[in-house]
Amino acid sequence: MYVFTDCRISAQALQALRAHGHFPIPCAPHPALDPAIASHPDMLLFPCENGIFVLGGHKLDTDDVPQLPIKQAPARKYPHDVLLNAARIGHYLVCRPDSTAAELLQYAKEAGLTVLPVRQGYAKCNLCVVSDHAAMTEDASIAAALRSAGMDVLQIDAGGVALPGYPYGFIGGASGSDGTHVFFYGDLALHRDGERIATFCQKHGRIPVSLASHQLTDVGSLLFYDKK
Repeated sequence: MYVFTDCRISAQALQALRAHGHFPIPCAPHPALDPAIASHPDMLLFPCENGIFVLGGHKLDTDDVPQLPIKQAPARKYPHDVLLNAARIGHYLVCRPDSTAAELLQYAKEAGLTVLPVRQGYAKCNLCVVSDHAAMTEDASIAAALRSAGMDVLQIDAGGVALPGYPYGFIGGASGSDGTHVFFYGDLALHRDGERIATFCQKHGRIPVSLASHQLTDVGSLLFYDKK
């Protein structure tokens, strides 16, 4: 399975992903975005059944994955930078609709997904999808929206995830799931809610895996894509 990562993640993490049978594809920075998050996969990409939606002006470093470019160009200022920062959970697409790329909203319509609107434009950054029915977030509005849709939600304390250039990052941006494991960029044991997070993953049949020995760090999510 392919996994799209920030080009700056550590060799230790890349090695751990490969050891689990995955093929990492690093994302280069987009010149229109804030440099701190310009190479974050959840700012640049959205995987779906037909391929990978790709932010305008960006190209993946692979010819083995169908790339679906969006027409609208991003801007550096929020919320005009979050065109693809959405999360799919079960039959829902969680996003800020007025800031989401038209192509992604059209895909959701054609795929029979229900758009679950939230105020937070950095929806994927703020959302760690554990299963089709369970997720973790620090954001109260996202938690409320998911619970209204019948999801099991673990809301954790904010501030336990690092993001260089910002006061703090988010659990969604520090993680990603291949459907069997939930991978964390950093050491889950160093997070104040680490034990609760691990227990929640296990409750929903997922194995938590720490990829590195440092504090959990927001790297714009680990986005998995199965070519099959």
